[in-house]
Amino acid sequence: MRGGFGKIFKTADMPMDARIGYWIWLVGCVLTIIAWFFSNMAIVIGIVVSSLTLVGAGMMSLFGEIRWGVVIAFFATMILQLIMLLLQLALTLKIREGSEWARAGLTAITVLTIVYSIILTIAGLESGGEAIAVAIISTLLIAFFWLPQANAWFIRTTEEADRASGMNP
Repeated sequence: MRGGFGKIFKTADMPMDARIGYWIWLVGCVLTIIAWFFSNMAIVIGIVVSSLTLVGAGMMSLFGEIRWGVVIAFFATMILQLIMLLLQLALTLKIREGSEWARAGLTAITVLTIVYSIILTIAGLESGGEAIAVAIISTLLIAFFWLPQANAWFIRTTEEADRASGMNP
């Protein structure tokens, strides 16, 4: 990131719509990543302290047999979640620079998250109310970047960057 770490906090050139959306996404991403680490630590501590945690999570049968498929699926899901959170954070930081492709990418990830929540609800792995809440909140949060002032700023910033790099005469 050009300008160092302090540039993350410089949002004066952004329109208010985009600035509000940026701060909500930035704080949300950072807090969610922190929560991801704490929840995984709680799971690991629970597994170390009591094997009943493994039984409760379905990773071990009542007879002590490890269900490796469930264990691998659990850890793969945790890693995928972290990758998605870090991707959201990276896109949010690029949005501060006015990158239209970052806005489109964050929108696509939001849509995929909503679809994923719907699939989990249909499969019975998540409550319907939670999926509806995720869909509504996610849509409202991404909408900040598509409001008229923010939209004009993204287009203008992208065109200026293209001209500066010689991509658009």
